[in-house]
Amino acid sequence: MPLMILLISLQSMAQDTTITPKITKDHYTVSGGLLGAADFSKFHITGTNTNNIKYGFKPGWSAGVWLSFPLGNVVSLEPQGMYSEYHYSPNVNTGAQFQGKIKYFSVPVLLKFHVSPGFAFTLGPQFDFLNDTKDTYNNRHKTDFTSNSISGSAGVEIMPRAPLVIFARYIYGITNMDARVNPPTTDIEYHNSVIQGGIKLKLFGHHVPGDSDGDGVNDKSDKCPAVVGIPRYQGCPIPDTDGDGINDEVDKCPNQAGTAKYNGCPIPDTDGDGINDEVDKCPNQAGTAKYNGCPIPDTDGDGINDENDKCPNQAGTAKYNGCPIPDTDGDGVNDEMDLCPDKAGPASSKGCPVDQVVVQITADFKNILFDNGKATIRPESDSVLARSAAVMISQIPNSNLYIDGYTDNVGNAAYNKRLSKARAEAVANALIKHGVPASRVVARGFGKENPICDNKTAEGKQCNRRVEVVIRNVDQKESQKSIRADNN
Repeated sequence: MPLMILLISLQSMAQDTTITPKITKDHYTVSGGLLGAADFSKFHITGTNTNNIKYGFKPGWSAGVWLSFPLGNVVSLEPQGMYSEYHYSPNVNTGAQFQGKIKYFSVPVLLKFHVSPGFAFTLGPQFDFLNDTKDTYNNRHKTDFTSNSISGSAGVEIMPRAPLVIFARYIYGITNMDARVNPPTTDIEYHNSVIQGGIKLKLFGHHVPGDSDGDGVNDKSDKCPAVVGIPRYQGCPIPDTDGDGINDEVDKCPNQAGTAKYNGCPIPDTDGDGINDEVDKCPNQAGTAKYNGCPIPDTDGDGINDENDKCPNQAGTAKYNGCPIPDTDGDGVNDEMDLCPDKAGPASSKGCPVDQVVVQITADFKNILFDNGKATIRPESDSVLARSAAVMISQIPNSNLYIDGYTDNVGNAAYNKRLSKARAEAVANALIKHGVPASRVVARGFGKENPICDNKTAEGKQCNRRVEVVIRNVDQKESQKSIRADNN
């Protein structure tokens, strides 16, 4: 648990831009270790060499330690400390030439130039401190040699920063190693000349990759080296795919821009009307922006919204654009039911006025008699029809006539409808016979529909067995009167 708390804290610190990042540059630390080398050494003779003495390279060895101090990523300073044993052998020995070995404490001080990760070259002085000599023939002694000498060296290293390094260098002595007071030839000099090759073992030191943004992810692995991030995202910040400022790990809608209040999701629109709930005054009911997310109002509740309702405060119908069915003549019977919409009349006469002509026809139609259960008009009714026809022709010449037949509720409905139609046709034919133009007369049968009296009594049934006439003027100004004929 403490480890988990520590990791969470570290992650929070990595994401907290208020914490000063620890920025580091790519560099190498001080390194060091052991080395061993094979030496091929000789004396290089200068001056008057009357005996033409020459030395060939003879194998020896060196071993020691090294330290490398980086002066940057390209140059480093590397002092070494070695115990060296150089072997010498001349081509001739006159008794004065040294043949054997010399032991030194050597201190090379090298500048190393890293040309590439796999190659470097070295350059610098070497200081040799004489330790011991051994002449095979005891011709020369330690006191015959210079106790301290300086050499220059140049070399190369393979894989210079690896744990195991291969190196080679050439060492050329600057100091004359012949310390005799009276050498055989006064201007002759002996200089060390060494070809050295070996290996170096690194015991400590390492490469520290740079971290330009200080987020703890080195630049080599950091895909966002200039932006503070976290290891989980390879040095990049936690992504914010939708760019809403809420990172994907806490954003519940990572692909859709939103707000912190809604955990990275957009402000909801519950009713899907395109108006978010925070400004929608009817969040559960689809509406429009004009009405703050509410539907267009319907003040009178007639199902037609106010924007399309021409009578928004009065219930109406779609046919009349939200207004009630009109009553042009103001008689209380709307125009759709009023057969005389421009002339006031009572509902009992379907909105048409009662006038003398209709009264007279009504009185006459009461005397029309039919055979019982049949559509045959009795002969004594013929004079009644003749008189009605004369009135229709002379006093209402511009009217069309609808002859409507009705029955009581006795018997089969279909039969009653046929009977009522037949009786209406009989009246219509009689009127036509008496001179009313056939184009003005239409017969209709309604059976037991629209009773005007109670069918529970004999009188009521007789009342309901009737023929009515609807009078409609040619100019569409209509009138209707109920004209009843008793049907026996």
